[in-house]
Amino acid sequence: MPLMLWNDKVSVGVETLDEDHHKIFAMINELYDAIDKGSSGAMIGDLLERLKRYFKCHCAHEEAFFVMTSYPDAAAHKREHDEMIVWVTDMQDRYQSGTVVAPSLEVMVRLEDWLFDHVIRCDQKYTAHLNAMGIH
Repeated sequence: MPLMLWNDKVSVGVETLDEDHHKIFAMINELYDAIDKGSSGAMIGDLLERLKRYFKCHCAHEEAFFVMTSYPDAAAHKREHDEMIVWVTDMQDRYQSGTVVAPSLEVMVRLEDWLFDHVIRCDQKYTAHLNAMGIH
């Protein structure tokens, strides 16, 4: 059973960014399933690396739109991205070093909570701005 389900409540009204969010949800669900099924360390490590890389790519997509449209809350939004990138990178580094055997359910719930909170509290703030600038 998936940990995160996509729904219209988390849509930001920008197709490219919604697609990014949908992929991140899918990656988190894939990681959750792999942990739940006791998948190999190599598979979990690969999933963590893919999640980290894609998350960084997604943040760069949003931030490029912010620069292009002079989004007024860009700096605060980027700080949130940077904090999460540090957290995800640390989690992946600890896993790769053997400090953590596998991300726990607690870690997965933190990922889920952060993503929902960030999308609803922060990302949806830029919808009207980007849409007004012709980005849908």
